[in-house]
Amino acid sequence: STRPRATSTSAGSTSSSSEADASRAPYVGPPRVVILGGGFGGLYTALKLDALTWPDASKRPVVTLVDRAERFVFKPMLYELVNETMSDWEVAPTFDDLLEPTSVRYVRGDVAAVRTGDEVPFADGTTGSSGGGTVELASGESVEYDWLVVAVGTASAADAKFPGAKDFAIPLSTLEDARRLAGAMRDVEAAFETDRAAAATGGGSGASESRKVAVVGGGLSGVELAGVVAERLAGKASVELFASGAGIMPESPPGQCDAARRRLDAAGVTTRAGTRAVRISEPSSGVPSPADARIASAASLTYAEGDFESRTEDYDVVCWAVGQRVEAPESWPFPRDRRTNKIITERTLRVKGHGRVFAVGDVARVWDSPSAGFPGGDAPTTTPNVASPPPDRFDVLPATAQVAFQQADYAAWNVWSSLSSRPLLPFKYQHIGDMMVLGKTDAAVALPVGDATLDGPIAAALRRAAYLYRMPTNEHRAKLATSWLEQGAELAAKEAPGILKSLGVPLPDFLAPNNNRP
Repeated sequence: STRPRATSTSAGSTSSSSEADASRAPYVGPPRVVILGGGFGGLYTALKLDALTWPDASKRPVVTLVDRAERFVFKPMLYELVNETMSDWEVAPTFDDLLEPTSVRYVRGDVAAVRTGDEVPFADGTTGSSGGGTVELASGESVEYDWLVVAVGTASAADAKFPGAKDFAIPLSTLEDARRLAGAMRDVEAAFETDRAAAATGGGSGASESRKVAVVGGGLSGVELAGVVAERLAGKASVELFASGAGIMPESPPGQCDAARRRLDAAGVTTRAGTRAVRISEPSSGVPSPADARIASAASLTYAEGDFESRTEDYDVVCWAVGQRVEAPESWPFPRDRRTNKIITERTLRVKGHGRVFAVGDVARVWDSPSAGFPGGDAPTTTPNVASPPPDRFDVLPATAQVAFQQADYAAWNVWSSLSSRPLLPFKYQHIGDMMVLGKTDAAVALPVGDATLDGPIAAALRRAAYLYRMPTNEHRAKLATSWLEQGAELAAKEAPGILKSLGVPLPDFLAPNNNRP
């Protein structure tokens, strides 16, 4: 079924901007909480707010979730769409389906502007806010809020400053990116078959080395992508991973790095450590092959190794796994960290200087202040419920779904506390380990104890179980559990010999590939 869209500004929903500007009586009704962004931080904040108990029914808010897409994307599992071991609905269910059992309203649209309803001056000349405001959409509609949660996250920086990345490389940040990459993999597989057919008729060598895929970025996401692509294209294309001088996954636990290296080596991935991508462009002469078949995603990558001169090579696919950019435009009236452009928040996740605005997830930069006072004595000249201008000391948190999950709980609770006249809770991050996928039945899980790391099929099962638990709703979790049990049974029958071999377990006779018993 499809959830009805909001039609009345009295409930924190959409109206035309002309209506928003018109004179009307002050709003009287339940508090309006608007959440910008339907990723882990935004969606989970909305669901938590909906699930909380409100002793004073008049304080129970109308929660509106605004996102430009129609689907929530469980980003850590986009790799399963690249290797096509899952369907779109499993990794990216629609907001309509997820929110159907709740009272959360969903508005689809691009945010054009955020305007606060008042201005609170600070001693340094900057301003904040103490009340609600309006979110303006690109469609001309507007959504009024009493409380705002900014959770727009980040997007791939492929379209930012690197020459040619936007036009010729494929990132992996959205559902559309995953679909493009899966399509490119199918194109490479088809081209390989064309090459082999041509070789069979004397038209060329048919060697898979004529097909090449480049993955730019040696961080965790780049290594995951290289492993998944190499497994899918085994024997059909070579995969090259371009990493900085620090090598692959320099900020990950050593045990997890070792497991990743072993997997990449076993998959035949060539790691080019100490390389720097220079630009990506249209292929110089088409990727050579016996059939002279160039696929649509083909591109030229120019790179430099150490102090040597740059060189250019053609690839069938160039995957981009470097950098993220904040999705909140600088025109939004919130203080920013100059280095990352993220929105500065107190440890309670309340935006500095804005008493009724919170920020969570990748878009937030948490100020690590041990005191509850204002830094430098710059207290606002009005409402004491407003924090001070930007600080200069931050709590550095990883840009992961794990952080967004946890911050969503705190943001929802602190909105509840604000409406209930209770003290706000400072966010405390609890690291519960790191998970990465390396193949259909392979993963590496760094446990939060020392340098203990699990890898292989056991780690892959643990990763699936953890992500099943983290799915946003019980309804979606139940559907996934049923689907994954069916898939698991099929995969076990197909992959059992390889899994048992990787675990060092003798292969039973009935699983032997040449078993001819009646």
